[in-house]
Amino acid sequence: MKALEKLVTERLYLVPLKLELMKAAIISIDELATILGVKVAADWAEQDLIQAFPDIANILLQFPLQNEWGWGSLIIHQTENTLIGHVMIKIIPDVTGLPTDAVEIGYQVAPLYRRQGYASEATKAMTDWTLSQPGMQTVTAGCAPDNIASKRVLEKIGMDLIEAREKVLVWKLSRVCGKKFVGGVRSRSSVVSSQS
Repeated sequence: MKALEKLVTERLYLVPLKLELMKAAIISIDELATILGVKVAADWAEQDLIQAFPDIANILLQFPLQNEWGWGSLIIHQTENTLIGHVMIKIIPDVTGLPTDAVEIGYQVAPLYRRQGYASEATKAMTDWTLSQPGMQTVTAGCAPDNIASKRVLEKIGMDLIEAREKVLVWKLSRVCGKKFVGGVRSRSSVVSSQS
């Protein structure tokens, strides 16, 4: 599998959140903004994520493949040159700690940028890239049953609801025979280019 590089969509840059950027974010959001050369939207990430940065940095140190992919990507609004959110990719390990053929995704976008399709655009690009990697077969996600916006994002990018638990809905997108299939129908891929 190759390392994740910057992805470019119609309106966004997706910059991998690798160890170097994570260390900058631990110092301060201003340090991260300086390294990226961007402005930062208020509430671009929830406090739970920001507080978890040191733990995530340790994961990136321990698991080289996870660091190559980053803890997903930072979402940069191209026109405004502003950090507006994050799409997480967590490689799911087996019992020995080795990567499996599955990842979990999550996403968050600053409140000012919600309901404009940015979460869908970024998450679709990341799932398309992930499933294009050799050996990757499955992308999963979870959201609260009452989170209508997240459910719409997951439906829009072609994921299927596979399980409804008390506090979480579980979604899945799989690749079958080298192609992505959703509910038996081949899904359309978004146009994404990869840039260093």
